[in-house]
Amino acid sequence: MLFDSNARFLRFRIENGLQLIVRGRLNIYEQKGEFQLTAVSAEPAGLGALQLAFEQLKKRLAEEGLFDVARKKPIPALPQRIAIVTSTTGAAIRDILHVLARRFDGLWLQIYPVRVQGNAAAREIATAIRHLSRWQLHDVVLICRGGGSLEDLWPFNEEIVARAIAACPIPTISGIGHETDFTICDLVADLRAATPSAAAEIVVRAKSELCAQVEQDVRRMRHIVESRLTRRRERMQRQRVMLYRIVESRARSLRSRLNATREPLSRFPSRVGRDRQQLQALAATLNAVSPLSVLSRGYAIAFSRTRNRRKPILDSAAVAVGDPIEVQLKKGRLECTIDAKTMGVESLWPDQYAANKIE
Repeated sequence: MLFDSNARFLRFRIENGLQLIVRGRLNIYEQKGEFQLTAVSAEPAGLGALQLAFEQLKKRLAEEGLFDVARKKPIPALPQRIAIVTSTTGAAIRDILHVLARRFDGLWLQIYPVRVQGNAAAREIATAIRHLSRWQLHDVVLICRGGGSLEDLWPFNEEIVARAIAACPIPTISGIGHETDFTICDLVADLRAATPSAAAEIVVRAKSELCAQVEQDVRRMRHIVESRLTRRRERMQRQRVMLYRIVESRARSLRSRLNATREPLSRFPSRVGRDRQQLQALAATLNAVSPLSVLSRGYAIAFSRTRNRRKPILDSAAVAVGDPIEVQLKKGRLECTIDAKTMGVESLWPDQYAANKIE
């Protein structure tokens, strides 16, 4: 028989088939005549109670998937705001601050002080993690403690702490004890560090390393850009040469065609002179035979007036006295009527005709 007042102090769960070393007192239950052992304390036979409790909790949380890699959150490469859950009086916080100041000074840190040993430590650690989860002011949370025995590190094996870490939306790094120490907190956290100092080294890279990396990246980018510019410049130079050759070839072709058309043009002036002379001769001949030229010397042309067209009058017999006719002068025309006509004396000038008539 184990009453609740004593069972709540056990670090492990009593299960069927478990061998125990029990301390208590013997008595007889007279009503039923039973021989009883009233237990005051119990511990596993051959295995420490804390170690058994560790294995039991580890198995149960593993079955729930709290240790799965898939649920681990990535640690930011360069966190600007870091929260540290640890004791302010232990050596762990001094080591952490020393490492961070050496690797990257000027970081924004917040220390959430908690007890890391004793019966109240687990509840304080879980409360701190829940508060940080609710505030969400930080990029990463460090949960740290220096080395110690299994009993000293036991708060970080409590289920309440494990579940608070699993529910934390901020990436967590666990740095508990020494390198050989292993806690439930290490299994649930997003990243496990061997020691508090290692956790500080993991959480942020050294500024010198970052500067060297940046300089290396700048040199690599400059080399890439210069290489591309050189290739582009060479490509443009080749294109310029090709374009120059194309233009030069085109210019030679046009120059050759221009010279080919210039040769006939060079003979054109003499030809134009000859054609001008011929045109002038033809114009003179045309002017000589033109009726307008005859009219300019005082002659006129008589036309008979018909309904459809005009017809030159070449013989006085073609018209009768009283017929209307048109007379074309050099400038303008006259509408006349035949008053009289003669026959066969067209070759005589008027004065000669008058003289012959008088005689």
